[in-house]
Parts: sequence; structure tokens; C-alpha cells
Amino acid sequence: MKYGINEGCKTQCVLSLGSGTRMQYVGKIFGIGFHKTGTTSLTLALRQLGYKAIHGDGYGTWSHADEGRTLLKFIERGDYRLPTFKLFDAFLDNPYFSIWPQIYRLYPEAKFILTVREERDWIESCTKYFADRRVRPMQQWKFGDSANPSKSESARQKWIQLYRQHNSSIMQHFDGLDHQFLVMDIAQGDGWDKLCKFLEAPIPHKHFPRANRRKRWNLRSLLRRVARNSKQR
Repeated sequence: MKYGINEGCKTQCVLSLGSGTRMQYVGKIFGIGFHKTGTTSLTLALRQLGYKAIHGDGYGTWSHADEGRTLLKFIERGDYRLPTFKLFDAFLDNPYFSIWPQIYRLYPEAKFILTVREERDWIESCTKYFADRRVRPMQQWKFGDSANPSKSESARQKWIQLYRQHNSSIMQHFDGLDHQFLVMDIAQGDGWDKLCKFLEAPIPHKHFPRANRRKRWNLRSLLRRVARNSKQR
């Protein structure tokens, strides 16, 4: 059964486990993986589990979203109590993965999920994704002159260096803290089983969301339809 609670996750589940019960985790969740590691898919999954999740700071994600300009003002003056923390249960993408040490000090009992991806696939995905996009404020803040990995080999190598350092420091910090830390490789098939066990949540009766895979499939489907229509003319 489900019932509402006042703060945090708006849905709390009671799971029958033989002679006892357990409650789905209802505290804060922070996705601390880099761009293009499955953060969008994880955001959609957390929403399906009942969490109010925010991904980045694109326009429309919350009432004062402005591509990070407002959040960066807080961060740059050393105030990491971001206004979004009062509005959401789960936080993914920038700036959240960039300030995970400060977030950990604010929420030492929270759950942290590191999404990872094979390095070569990851940097190729980043290079393609950002190739034709303008550099946004948080991207400039995070990477400086190397904000677009498609512009030069040095920028590409900077991203790889930061990716390695980021993941390594997180793995070291959370070593032995399995109760509040999870690593997910969504590209390699990690999904509901791993996530729901970590959050003590019931597994939904639907496929785990895989956002970019769906986009690629839709593109292939569109190209096939165009080809068929061309042959019929």
C-alpha cells in the first residue's frame, strides 16, 4: 500500500517481506555521475519510483531555472544550500555532481548514486552531443576554456582527465559505505533490480527507462520510414 508523507519523497511504500515490512527510502538522493552517463534515464526512473527529481537547471525545471546562473551565485559565494533542495527529493546533472563533497557535508545521511560509462563510449557521446550546442553557464564554470570537448583534442583530454578524477575521488570517499552509495552502469544494463534494492523500493511493472536509446531507436525508425516512402514514389 502507499500513503503520503509531509516532506521529502511524496510517496512512501510499505513492502511485505515475509514476517516483516520495510519502507522505501524517503530521504534525499543525489546523482553524482558526469554528463552522458545515464543521468536522464536515472532521473526518469526515480520519478517512476515516486521521487520528485530535477535534472540540471534548464529552463522549466523549476520556477527560477536559468541554466545555472542563479545556482552559481549561491555556489560562488560559498553557500551550498541551494534553493532547489527544498523543492525536490532527487538531484542529478550539473551543478549537483560538481559539488558532491559540499552536498555530502550538508546531507551526510543521503543516498548517492554514481552513474558511470565505459570511457571511450562516454567521451565520444559527449563530443557528439556538445558539437553543435552553445556553451552554457554551468558548462563554462565546470570546464573553463575546455567547455566544449568537440572543439579541440586538448579540451577532449581535459574532460577525460576530470572524468577520471571525479569517479576516483568518489569511489575512495564512499568505500565501505554501501548502504548509502551505489554505482550504476546503465549503458551495460544496470536497472530496476540494482536501483530498487538500493532504495528498498518495489520494482515497477515496466521497462527501466533508457532515454538516449529511445532517441536512437526513434531516429532509426524515422530514417527507415523516409527510405520506404522514397522507394514508393
